[in-house]
Amino acid sequence: MLAREEKRPDTLLLRPLLHTGRSYYVLAGTMLIIAGWFGYAWITQLVNGLGVTSLRTPVGAAWGVYITNFVFYACMAHGGMAISAAVRLLNLNIYRPVARIGEVLTAVALMMAGLSIVIDLGRPDRSFNMVLFWPQRIATSPLSWDITVIILYMTLSITYLWLTMRKDLYHYADRFERRGILYRLLSLGYHTDQDQKISRTSWWLSLAILILIVMLSGGVIPWIFGLLPSRPGWFGALAGPYFLTAALATSIAAVIVITGVLRKVYHWQSYIDEKVFRGLGVILGALTHFYVYMIIAEQVTMRYAAPHAEVAISEMLLEGDLALVFWPMLILGLALPSVMLVFQVFRPGWFSLSRTVIAAVVILIAFWIKRFLIVVPSLLRPMLPFPTGSYNPSWVEWSVVAGTLALVVLLYMAYLKLFPIMELDEE
Repeated sequence: MLAREEKRPDTLLLRPLLHTGRSYYVLAGTMLIIAGWFGYAWITQLVNGLGVTSLRTPVGAAWGVYITNFVFYACMAHGGMAISAAVRLLNLNIYRPVARIGEVLTAVALMMAGLSIVIDLGRPDRSFNMVLFWPQRIATSPLSWDITVIILYMTLSITYLWLTMRKDLYHYADRFERRGILYRLLSLGYHTDQDQKISRTSWWLSLAILILIVMLSGGVIPWIFGLLPSRPGWFGALAGPYFLTAALATSIAAVIVITGVLRKVYHWQSYIDEKVFRGLGVILGALTHFYVYMIIAEQVTMRYAAPHAEVAISEMLLEGDLALVFWPMLILGLALPSVMLVFQVFRPGWFSLSRTVIAAVVILIAFWIKRFLIVVPSLLRPMLPFPTGSYNPSWVEWSVVAGTLALVVLLYMAYLKLFPIMELDEE
């Protein structure tokens, strides 16, 4: 079987499906160990309750790294699908090789976003209450809007991924024995005569998905924070563009990192041109620049004749307990990498693929930290007459953070072994 496969012209494209190296097993084993520890930590929380975490109220943070994870993964899910949708809507064929990479990222990230919410509830059975009382709350609760749009977005994203995969599954079904059965089942009677209808349906789905991305990242998720007047640092109209910009930047950074790793590991230099990284890097740099501007605008607003609680949040970030986290995040994590990415536009000769990928990794870490600095500080400064709280995540919480990241890697690796990550058109 493998001897015949080596002679096929598309063998390089199918390398993740045909070959499994030692490094794959080492990485998968490491991620399984981390995921197993995450399972132990979650069971500990289920047995003993949220008391094993550092989540406290009223003096402390009722939301912590679990909600930070939710916002991070929910936002990460958007740019990947946005890239794929933009490729189809605007005929940006140069970015077609990364389209499905972004689509799979969307599905995996949305799973982790939902899992983070379930873990934060403490009792997973209570998640059914959000469904049972949905009709009564849909008109008044931003959380109900969030659940509704995320479920709709997840449904459309998976449908879009399946539609664009059917052609590949149909053509590759005969190349594999056991896997071919699954491919034929998922292709559901596909025929080449359906290509035009599938293309038209995918176009309209792309448009709907782009609209949902704006609704979710620029509206629904920010409203969970921005419509709470009782929490200083959250209430305000800036939340919408603030979250949307961060969502697009985060997801584009993740696509750059994943594409860079796959390109190097599977020797796809001839399929994924450096122009893809150059273009995505410029967009990432511009979005991060704009986000840094909004951070500055937010801090100026909070310090100029603002209510005392708003000033207290700003002081905590700029010169208080969280200053050692805020300033490195802003300067080293966002400002400097974005300057480097944008500078490559004016000096193309200075472009470096490896530096672009490293900058994307740094920006990804910085955006996770920024989500933490959005969620936690406002909860530590209650409006009621209580002293200022503190929050230091416990080993259970850090185990969950590491475990969800390990699950993202495992799910992505599983997809690479089961389905083609590159569209057939690229051959």
